[in-house]
Amino acid sequence: MGLRQLPEFEYVAPKEVGEVCSLLQRHETNAQVLAGGTDLLVSMKQRSRSPRYVIGLKQVPDLDRLSYQDKEALRLGPLVTHQILVEDPVIRKRFGGLWTACSKIGTPQIRNMGTVGGNLCNGSPSADCAPPLIAFQAVVKVIGVKGERSLPLEEFFLGPGKTALQAGEILIEIVVPCPPSRSGLVYVKLPARTAVDIAAVGVAACITLDGKNEVCRDVRIVMGAVAPTPIRSRKAEEILKGQKARDAVIQKAAQIASEEARPISDVRSSAAYRKEMVSVLTKQAIEQALAQAKSA
Repeated sequence: MGLRQLPEFEYVAPKEVGEVCSLLQRHETNAQVLAGGTDLLVSMKQRSRSPRYVIGLKQVPDLDRLSYQDKEALRLGPLVTHQILVEDPVIRKRFGGLWTACSKIGTPQIRNMGTVGGNLCNGSPSADCAPPLIAFQAVVKVIGVKGERSLPLEEFFLGPGKTALQAGEILIEIVVPCPPSRSGLVYVKLPARTAVDIAAVGVAACITLDGKNEVCRDVRIVMGAVAPTPIRSRKAEEILKGQKARDAVIQKAAQIASEEARPISDVRSSAAYRKEMVSVLTKQAIEQALAQAKSA
């Protein structure tokens, strides 16, 4: 179905978080939150979503805040755009996997409008920001009419288009712990057709080495677009933990990751091709993460 004109809706621009939550609670499924609009407005034109109320977040203070404390955490408001992160030297140096993911999202126009919070809250299995942030052990903070709570980003995704946000809740912050020394995190992506397409497969690998003998002390491998939600390849992680990552071990871990993937066939790729590319991309991600960790 092609794009149409936007359906009629009422635009509301609250100036505080509590008002946003009250509006969402009151209007329930008839309301949608607008961050950057790169997903919502397209889906409204396609009529896959037709909210009666669109709640803009631009006038709510602090939702676009970006802060970093060395050896503690990176804190992202949900309205931080992908381009802001691409242009930030700290993100590129300390959170390279996230920088790569943001730099590969769409075109410059999309990156200037699209937000990290929107990328996550859309609940897409192929969200580029999700694998590196999960690999970084990010935590999301949400607030609603019943109060504030935090949960690991890994638990935020429930299914295609579904997140752990409850009625009357919005995402207010993403907290990303600083990686320990001798760590490397890489995100590699296979776009569906062109370089600006969403991922047909995405893999993030985070590896921390023992300081003395280069044994893999901690490993996290996260796959996107190959299951109903972004998922960790825990069996592949266990193959590498406590081992020196020689070629045979890396290849075995990559193969295990492919076996853990649960892709579907769609217009972007077949399930069989996706499983094959999980193995290829996991191997690349592990090798690149190792190289970063050794030079850190």
